[in-house]
Amino acid sequence: MVQTTEYNKIPILLMQTQRFFLKLVCVLSLTLFSFQNSFSQVEKIQTAITDTSVKFQGKLQQEAGKFRYDYHDVYQEDSLAKDLQASGYHGGGPSWLGIIYGAFKLCDNNLIDEVEMKVEVTGVTFWSANKEDLEKIGRVVGTIKTDDAILQLAIDKATELGIMQ
Repeated sequence: MVQTTEYNKIPILLMQTQRFFLKLVCVLSLTLFSFQNSFSQVEKIQTAITDTSVKFQGKLQQEAGKFRYDYHDVYQEDSLAKDLQASGYHGGGPSWLGIIYGAFKLCDNNLIDEVEMKVEVTGVTFWSANKEDLEKIGRVVGTIKTDDAILQLAIDKATELGIMQ
């Protein structure tokens, strides 16, 4: 039988301390990577807002002296409605209002608060006297549709704001 003394407890304490610091470094590294990835995704949304070469998705038209932007994901070939529904969301207009709103709020951009909005079962409609504002929304939607990480960040932000359905 090995007798325990203070001297043979030291290696065990050192191993436990090393294991703790290794776990701490791993957690901090993952957290840093997550923040870096989030900042990168937010930069993509900001680019969509400012870069007119980013793909626009949805329908833009002039109506009664204003411009109107419609996005109805359920009618798109690459619709996310079933995926959103499988995650417990509506999947139509109420979900897309939350996603779009969340994306703009990730960028601290208040443009989305300055346009009129109407939610429909299958989609969402925005009105503005400024065509460029609606083009920005269409480019953000186009960016969201091509990047699952941005979609998830927008959903998370909308959920945090209490508007994701």
